[in-house]
Amino acid sequence: MRELLDQLLTAIGAGRRVACCRLVETRGSTPQKPGAAMLVFDDGSQAGTLGGGCVEAEVKRQALAILNGGAAEIVRFQLDDDYGWDDGLICGGRMQVLIDPLASAADRGYYERLRELTGLGAGVTEAIVFDGETSGLAPAACYLFDAEGRLIDQLRAAGPGDQSPQVVLDGLPSLADRPRPTARHGVAY
Repeated sequence: MRELLDQLLTAIGAGRRVACCRLVETRGSTPQKPGAAMLVFDDGSQAGTLGGGCVEAEVKRQALAILNGGAAEIVRFQLDDDYGWDDGLICGGRMQVLIDPLASAADRGYYERLRELTGLGAGVTEAIVFDGETSGLAPAACYLFDAEGRLIDQLRAAGPGDQSPQVVLDGLPSLADRPRPTARHGVAY
């Protein structure tokens, strides 16, 4: 992930449009687990992987469409006949992916802090809202916490910049439970 963060920040710094696609929740059998990431650049190139195959191609297609005027979005995939029948790649699971179109300096700050904290190795937790209905929060909102559970930054979150919604705090895993991905109340950690 550190290499992808470097590539992401370089692209944003150069004013290049890029979508950061991150697997935030899975159920059942899937080719990757939460935390997998892929960058999709405006020229159609990519870095990283979400597991390959038809689903990755569909995420890339949607990311390119979102780069042309859309907002951050959570996309859902049921890995059945629609994704991989011809290749025999039917996993039967479910995946939810955050597609986050980035280009401005304002977007850069959140990801710089994420890179800084991961680079220090001191521990960091990122909470991403994937189910706004269940959580009561804005879908695709991101919250970044340090090793002590203090809110460091947030992206697309409604409300004051120095507070975390209670539903996010209620699910925040302890440092001892990391880096195992978890999901509670429509929020991925």
